[in-house]
Amino acid sequence: MRGALALLAALAVIAPAQAHRGHDSLAVVTLADGRVTVSHRFEAHDIEPALAKIAPQAQTSLDDPAAMAALRSYLQRRFVLQIDGKPVPLTYATTDLSHAEVRIDYTGRGPRKPKSVAIRSTVLTDVYRGQVNQVNVRQGNVVKSLTLRGAGTGSVTL
Repeated sequence: MRGALALLAALAVIAPAQAHRGHDSLAVVTLADGRVTVSHRFEAHDIEPALAKIAPQAQTSLDDPAAMAALRSYLQRRFVLQIDGKPVPLTYATTDLSHAEVRIDYTGRGPRKPKSVAIRSTVLTDVYRGQVNQVNVRQGNVVKSLTLRGAGTGSVTL
């Protein structure tokens, strides 16, 4: 009985440390009458340590303006959007920080009635092995999802 209790106690200590083994992000691309919004969402505990590689000259803190500027630039380089075969330049819009989540939004312009969306997302693949980037493309009531790993390219037809 004591052995079983000791094993359960050890598992109770180890399990929380093993609970967050994967790294992932979510980007939501919203298309509405020619307006494009891209919202990147991350767990704060994934992004903050990643700042050491993304912004090596800055503090590894979400409170450091230099680190956040480097993160915004990094996202623009590593997330590329094309609509109907044409690149969509994205402009930084807002950042929302909470104790658990980081959300960074960009805006752009595209066709009013797009037919296809292609995405290359290598966000954090240079930082975390096994990084998974999910992208949801939303137009009206239709949502299509991509799961991107590694080189991270995919497309959806609307």
